[in-house]
Amino acid sequence: MKTFGTRLVVTIIVLLLGAGLVPISSWTANAMDIVRLADQPGAEVDYAAVWVAEDQGYFKDESISIERRTYANGPAGLLDFANKSIDAEMAAIVPFMQFAARGGEFKLVMSVTKGNAALVGPTQYTSYKDLNGKRIGTPGIGTIHDAVVNYVEQSQGLKFQHVFGKVTDIAVMIEKGEVDAFVGWEPASAIAISQNPKLHYIQQWPPIPNAESLSLIFQPDIAKNKPELIDRFVRATLRGMEFIKTNPKEKTATIIAKKMNDPKAVPVVLAALGSVDLVSPRLDMPSTKILLQTIAKQGKIPAEYATDPEGWVKKYLDYSFLDRAEGSLKK
Repeated sequence: MKTFGTRLVVTIIVLLLGAGLVPISSWTANAMDIVRLADQPGAEVDYAAVWVAEDQGYFKDESISIERRTYANGPAGLLDFANKSIDAEMAAIVPFMQFAARGGEFKLVMSVTKGNAALVGPTQYTSYKDLNGKRIGTPGIGTIHDAVVNYVEQSQGLKFQHVFGKVTDIAVMIEKGEVDAFVGWEPASAIAISQNPKLHYIQQWPPIPNAESLSLIFQPDIAKNKPELIDRFVRATLRGMEFIKTNPKEKTATIIAKKMNDPKAVPVVLAALGSVDLVSPRLDMPSTKILLQTIAKQGKIPAEYATDPEGWVKKYLDYSFLDRAEGSLKK
């Protein structure tokens, strides 16, 4: 009977659609838009606004389903972004602008994280200065974490040996003596500390005020042909930010630990939340300028881009999606 009933309902719907009695648009209005979204491993805390929004059903409210794609780091994800096998990417402003310098096209629609460059190492070290001449690991060349290390060298007159490795291998690399310390993202850094009592946060926030870290970009053709999809994605993310802002940290930590498939990781997530600002959707331009000028001095982007970094970023930055999303939420 159940099968017969289902077939009957489907038959009636088909007949009504064919007769024009039920508009096709009303039948398809609830179809889910799939967004292929790139991020990085061990980075659930960094993108908490998105994962909280997903957990709370805010994306479902916007008829969006996220298809998560995880890459070793931001530059690795941009390779697939360039060939359009992903629709959007969450990664750092530094690799995004290096991508732009190579001719890459994207729409930068909002910031999702600030901070997110904790220095982790043995308890004997208490500052970057203590590590002068030593080996500092980062998730790779072209990452914002490597840029932060270079900024410290340039601003404090220090020199480090740069070692690249997987951020999820941070604890093992230190134990093997491959690096003396590591600048990584969260919650990978907090996990490393929880696994090794000899490690601690040497410096939990980068030495750049309000340091811009992670942003959200979309494919330009989506921005042109389906701007309302980006509006809806941003609106759901803003609701995730509002949840984080107005609820105890324990609630956010519980959701993120679940996303990590480790409900027992709540204490680790709580520690990691001290390394990030997750509720400021607009880019911090002063720190963005510092980071872009830093990588220009490294030769990672042509020097001319550093003469007016704000103007250069604004060629890719489009706040219209954020403005519309914020306006609709106020209503």
